[in-house]
Amino acid sequence: MSRFTKFTIVYVFGPEQCEDKYFSDQMISLKDNEWVKIGETKYEGELDSLRADPDVVIKAAMKRIKDESRTGIPFPSRIFDLFIFPFKVKTDNKIRTRLCQDLYEIDNSKQMNRERREDKSSIPAGEEFVYNVQRSKIKYAVQSIDHDLISDEEMDEEQLHQIIKICRFNNINLDNDAEESEKERETGTRRKNLDLDLVFAEIEDAEVVLKNSKGEDVVDNEGMPVTAKYIGDNKFECRGDIGRSSSLAKKYLNDYAGMKLTTVNGNEYWYYKGKKLTSLRKN
Repeated sequence: MSRFTKFTIVYVFGPEQCEDKYFSDQMISLKDNEWVKIGETKYEGELDSLRADPDVVIKAAMKRIKDESRTGIPFPSRIFDLFIFPFKVKTDNKIRTRLCQDLYEIDNSKQMNRERREDKSSIPAGEEFVYNVQRSKIKYAVQSIDHDLISDEEMDEEQLHQIIKICRFNNINLDNDAEESEKERETGTRRKNLDLDLVFAEIEDAEVVLKNSKGEDVVDNEGMPVTAKYIGDNKFECRGDIGRSSSLAKKYLNDYAGMKLTTVNGNEYWYYKGKKLTSLRKN
């Protein structure tokens, strides 16, 4: 593998009158005819140049939103946020799916078009509109995608270094480990996967608690919190199921937290004594 030289720029934009509400993390309300649109464009070049001159990103995105024929928006809009990722088509669709279905249940034009497709008189909007959403939820969806990238074991050292820079551009906190990760990169050693045998080496029958994306306990249908016990070899036992943190987190988040996850970094959702497992790294 080699360094990334092609990138997807994901942009979030909406009507100028929504700008203050967006940045104060208020609800962008469909009831008030408000929306944001999440789209993407392509950039080719060096990542360091992109980070040194963010205007390049803004200009690339502006080409996509200022033309009414592209957006279908007849009035002035403003870019609210920009995020970059290694190039892959339909990254924006992945973020909208993660935001509107996997993590939250948020109204969006793709879902609405599907619900009203039998209405021959309706004019479907593009599939990029999102309603009844807050900036913090969009950024959390981006964070979860970034964590997926960090967890990709097929990346080489150079690509991991670039991903760390990308996450910083996206203003994502990498479990407070970004500085250490770059330091390891500079010394030629790559960070290993989280070794839970080291974390729980001196703790017998360690019990962890599953929390949702808001940091709230996930409870079953009887109101009991979902917990698991560490049994060694990076595996847990939870209600008769044995597996790694991610497979168990996905199962019980989908079962009891109303999520529809297909992939998840389980160490972000299991907590030991109030701390995410990702924050307990010892390797």
